[in-house]
Amino acid sequence: MWDKLRKVFYEASEIMELFMAGAVVLGLLIAAITLWPELIRYWEHRMEVGAFSEYLDAVFNVVIGIEFIKMLCKPNSANIIEVLIFLIARHMIVTATTPFEDLLSVISIGVLFYFRRFMPATRQGHDTPVSKLVHPFKSSAQGPGSEETLHTESGTHSGE
Repeated sequence: MWDKLRKVFYEASEIMELFMAGAVVLGLLIAAITLWPELIRYWEHRMEVGAFSEYLDAVFNVVIGIEFIKMLCKPNSANIIEVLIFLIARHMIVTATTPFEDLLSVISIGVLFYFRRFMPATRQGHDTPVSKLVHPFKSSAQGPGSEETLHTESGTHSGE
């Protein structure tokens, strides 16, 4: 009985998530339409210091909204990481930041790119081993003659 109720709640949440994605699409269409007046305003004030930053902020809002829709429609780790990368990049480019904040942003984006590159695609019902995620660190830290070298072909450690 509880499993059936959980399944009903899960399906209801999936439907609500799609409705919210539809609401975000409507908001994005309105935001995309308002980019034209922003472009005209930027063109008129293009010699002012912050004009391009204001226009870029409006464009980034639309781009992040598009990525957010993708995340709502297909929730997976790759889409979530992509949204985070855009958010950090927007913060670093549009907002006036200190050099330390810029350094943290660059490190954060680098870490997110690492995870996007080496994290196995998560599929529903499949466990993903962490050893594949840390394999590049282990193989570069250990020499070729080390007993703890991972064998990726067999998926086992040679020290076992």
